[in-house]
Amino acid sequence: MNDLAAAAILGLVQGLTEFLPVSSTAHLILATQLFGLDPIRFGLAFDVALHLGTALAVLLYFRSIWLGLLRDLLAGRWQVPAFIGLGTIPAAAAGAAFQSAVERELRGAIPIALGLILGSIAILIAERVATRSREGLHRTTLRDALVMGVAQALALMPGVSRSGITISAGLAQGLARADAARLSFLLATPIILGAGAKTLLDARKAADLLGRADVAAVGFAVSLVSGLATVALLMRFLRTRSLVWFVPYRMILAASVLLGTFGIAR
Repeated sequence: MNDLAAAAILGLVQGLTEFLPVSSTAHLILATQLFGLDPIRFGLAFDVALHLGTALAVLLYFRSIWLGLLRDLLAGRWQVPAFIGLGTIPAAAAGAAFQSAVERELRGAIPIALGLILGSIAILIAERVATRSREGLHRTTLRDALVMGVAQALALMPGVSRSGITISAGLAQGLARADAARLSFLLATPIILGAGAKTLLDARKAADLLGRADVAAVGFAVSLVSGLATVALLMRFLRTRSLVWFVPYRMILAASVLLGTFGIAR
């Protein structure tokens, strides 16, 4: 498989799984192993291009909300923007403290399967206790943002799923499903952009990424287009259906990983 085809496949995997509650990190690791791709050439630096693609997708999809938040700030209505800013702190702090250790120690089969199972349990519990009694971002509280922010920090573990764990946390707080999803993606966007910016500021990783600009561009473009389509479909899906629909897939994937289907069991 040539590099451009591999970049397109990984871009599609990222775009489809970043917003679905199935863990994009786990799928990227598994896809890299499954297709026998060079983990250096398609490693963490290439991941930046993919994540920036999906970050742009969520910015575009929620552009009216972001513009509304900007208008709120300019008008002195700081409550929701401040909550979102404060809600990103736990994940940012966790990433700064533990990202290197996670990348080094938790990218194998057992941690991925464990993350998929634990994330599935969180989804089941959240949907069980959800009241969905509060609708609208204007009804978001600081507690909602902080609880979802702490949950987002747990998504450092491959398999957990950033969207799955944060939407579940929102549901457990009583938010309507669609609003929990919106807040989840709003909290994720600064973290994704910040992680990408940090890597690009690293001279070695930036050189690695820009050394194959065509490969990075293909991954970015495919993740952007597929991510935009996926977030639109998920938001429509969550209006009438629950996250529980994704649990069987997560559990089957976890079992497949543990059985060595992808050839990475240790």
